[in-house]
Amino acid sequence: MTWGRKNNRRDRKEQDVAVAPDAPAPGAPAPDVRDAPAPDSPADAAIAARAVARDKAAGTGAGARPRTGLGAAAGAATGIVLLAATAAIASGAVTDALAGPPAAALTVPAAAVPAGDYSAVCPSTPRLIEAAVEGADPQFSPASSTARTTVSSVVLSDLSATLTGSGLLPVGGGEPLSVTQPFVPESSLAADAPASSGEDGLTNRIAGVSRGVRLDAPSMFRAQPQGGVTPVAAAMTTYTATDGDLRGLAATGCQVPSNDFWLLGASTTVGQSSILILTNPTGTPATVTLELQGQDGPIEAAGLRGQLVAPGETRRIVLAGLAGNQDHVAVRVRSDGGRITGVVQQSVLRGLTPGGVELLSPSAPAGVTQVVPGVVIQDPATARRVREQEGYGTAAPELQVLVPGSSDAVLDIKVYGPDGEVDLPDGGVATAPAGSVTAVPLAFLPEGNYTVAVTSDVSVVAAARVTRGIDDGEPVDLAGAPSAVRLGSDHAMALAEGVDSALVLGAPTGRGEVTLTPVAADGVLGEPVVIGIAGGTSVTVPSTSLGRSAAAVVINATGDPVYGAQTMTLPGAGAGISVASVAAGATGPQSIPVELGY
Repeated sequence: MTWGRKNNRRDRKEQDVAVAPDAPAPGAPAPDVRDAPAPDSPADAAIAARAVARDKAAGTGAGARPRTGLGAAAGAATGIVLLAATAAIASGAVTDALAGPPAAALTVPAAAVPAGDYSAVCPSTPRLIEAAVEGADPQFSPASSTARTTVSSVVLSDLSATLTGSGLLPVGGGEPLSVTQPFVPESSLAADAPASSGEDGLTNRIAGVSRGVRLDAPSMFRAQPQGGVTPVAAAMTTYTATDGDLRGLAATGCQVPSNDFWLLGASTTVGQSSILILTNPTGTPATVTLELQGQDGPIEAAGLRGQLVAPGETRRIVLAGLAGNQDHVAVRVRSDGGRITGVVQQSVLRGLTPGGVELLSPSAPAGVTQVVPGVVIQDPATARRVREQEGYGTAAPELQVLVPGSSDAVLDIKVYGPDGEVDLPDGGVATAPAGSVTAVPLAFLPEGNYTVAVTSDVSVVAAARVTRGIDDGEPVDLAGAPSAVRLGSDHAMALAEGVDSALVLGAPTGRGEVTLTPVAADGVLGEPVVIGIAGGTSVTVPSTSLGRSAAAVVINATGDPVYGAQTMTLPGAGAGISVASVAAGATGPQSIPVELGY
């Protein structure tokens, strides 16, 4: 990474190319244009134009080597016909002839697509890699005797206070782990429009909340559509352990399946373990292609293409086997067929001292603007004591920026705290090489919660890695903060259990207004809390300020762009830390990337 001034890219000039008819060969008589055949109709002119194009592609028409005699005359005549056809096309006379038979009326069929379920996959308990015989697949063992993974979920009713069927199910089928509201037959879900009020004509909205559901295998939180729309719902997985090599806190929002996503924050150096976990919750097989980028550029390895994930299956891939000894690894996951989910189980072991565990979630799609909320910076004195220990140099906060394209990026980095923008070296302008992951140190920031915005002249992907320690010689934990999508309407977020949590909201520019509606454990929606956020600042809202019994929150934002994340720490003197960004709202635009190829 190179800090420096931002340079303008060189201008690209466009040149107009004029195409003229073939000139007669030296010494040949000039053709008599009066003898050139004229087009009888606009359609004839169009046919002649296409014939000239074919001749040119074959090397026999305009642009071929000079000809003499009759060949030159024919070339000139053809050129004249081309000019005549061009004039006719410019005047609009041959539009119908080129488009096809005028009587053919093409009707584009339209089909109504019904709303689907809300489905989100919750990853299972992090596990250690066990030794395996050479050539065998790696085995996994439980993390520790105190390891505990729970899922909390929330689903909102319609305006008539009617809840839809929802619950936590094993991936691949089986008896539900918990049922928030009984599921109903698919045939009874049809409705012309969502209910706008109850039988008494009044509106009321409640929520279905589930907490403390133990999890030991990948599961799926599912909520049926209601009133022809996908419900507002969310689920959160929380892992804690107070002993063992995977000691710490790892929490992530349960993930909606996708065909294309990026994961940042992995590392495969000595003592660092990265396991890519792919789950296919659909009934369609998924053929997965992986793309890996490191600090030195793209990484080529056998086994990146054609990874098959069967319906209901979860695959674990040890990234060190594909990209060994890499400080920073970015993974792009693309699937043909069924949509899948993916997280990276990242853990650190320094000698015999645990260095943290995290479930790294996908970042926002690549773009020229990336915003990372929830960057938690520890107090400098404690952080310095931790980093100064031998082998703890990587226990420092940093921003990671991937440039997936073939052009270097010029980055404009801004860091926003509660008091506004923080001054950065060289004004926050840096360069990042194409096809690689660039790390930007953040250890110089004062203690606090921040939002980092990255603007680039080419598309990039971003995430932050933060750490938390208590003192030298004590275990350290780590967290990955992915870039987030802009907040809009009806974002649901379940609050992690057994931890101290807060919402970090950042507005890079302008001014935004965020409404937080707490949801109690009994499903009652509390009084909304309205927060105004000035541009260039970050606001931290502890979950306790939403009510002591708050189990979830519904987020609505208006005004200029606002981004949010939930930050979590273990209570007391523990080192646990985790960050989860606010996912896209159920009412937001739904799209998938489309790539043409062969």
